[in-house]
Amino acid sequence: MEMDQYIATTVKNGASSLKGEHDQEREWSELLPDVLHLVSKRLPDLTDFARFRAVCKNWHSEAPLSDLPSQFPWLLISSGSAKNQLQFYSLSHGKFQTMSVPECHGKELMGPSRKYVFASDRTCSSLALFNPLTSEEAPLPPIALDWCFPISTSQNCTDYVTICGGKTESKIQTLGLCRPGDDKWTVLRKALEGCLMIYHKRMFFVYSPETRTTEVIEVKSGVIVTTVPPPPTKLNCLVESCGELLGISCNRSLNRDGDCKIYRLNCEGKNCKWVKISSIGDQMLFLDGGQGFSISASGSIQSERNCIFYLGSYELIKFDGVSTTYYLSKYDIESRSWEKISLPSMEKPGWFLPSH
Repeated sequence: MEMDQYIATTVKNGASSLKGEHDQEREWSELLPDVLHLVSKRLPDLTDFARFRAVCKNWHSEAPLSDLPSQFPWLLISSGSAKNQLQFYSLSHGKFQTMSVPECHGKELMGPSRKYVFASDRTCSSLALFNPLTSEEAPLPPIALDWCFPISTSQNCTDYVTICGGKTESKIQTLGLCRPGDDKWTVLRKALEGCLMIYHKRMFFVYSPETRTTEVIEVKSGVIVTTVPPPPTKLNCLVESCGELLGISCNRSLNRDGDCKIYRLNCEGKNCKWVKISSIGDQMLFLDGGQGFSISASGSIQSERNCIFYLGSYELIKFDGVSTTYYLSKYDIESRSWEKISLPSMEKPGWFLPSH
């Protein structure tokens, strides 16, 4: 249901609580605060929330930015534009939205992320955290690599940012870590191409697809604290959810016959092992390749709890070159079933969770 229809329905149901006869404009502006707050909490998308706040002063005051409703992430089109514009795709509305953001000129914005995305030029000589909605930018120190991408991004410009990068002619990857404002990156160690990596609770976790073991690396010293034995099946994603580290093993093909297995890393001291779990409760996972994030399913998105949304791609060889097509699939953990979600054609999308 569109935002205007939703609000109109709520207004109609709540109008009887107002005393006296009022014209339509007065009814909308004098809705009781409890009714306004109820509506704002159930809006399915940040765009709706912004429009709600813009109606009048009363509506604005009853929908503070600190009280953003739960919502689906957007898909951010990653490539910088010569026209200084960014495109987002809202799953809630099934529509593209374009914003004029001059600061994005010439930069590539990468996720998946919450609030801040990782902004870089074609090398790694200009790096920053960037909020596409507010244009807030936190510069990061350059690093002598030909390419790099984020492993995790900061939520408030005080947390660590971790990256993986390398040289064009090498299959060795470099792990780096810093905070916004630092003068240089802390280079922790090297890893082979194709490894899954994540920063979690002041440790680096590096999963090797060849050995299927996970190295737990202390950030300060770069020392391998322990090596976790392989889980029963090969992992293709590491993600943090509610303070826990999860390993995801999914059949990422377009058909619905595959299965997803989820493992939680349990540690007692240096003894760690992957333990299979059957549910993620009220959480939702949004994955993009070997990375992702978790959000709580509440309000208008409560029905999507205990689900995994996977953004994947495949290549088609054509006469004029190679074309990449992106697709989105939802996996219901309880029913163990896949559902393909229709996406329009887009270039290099990545998850972005809008926030103020």
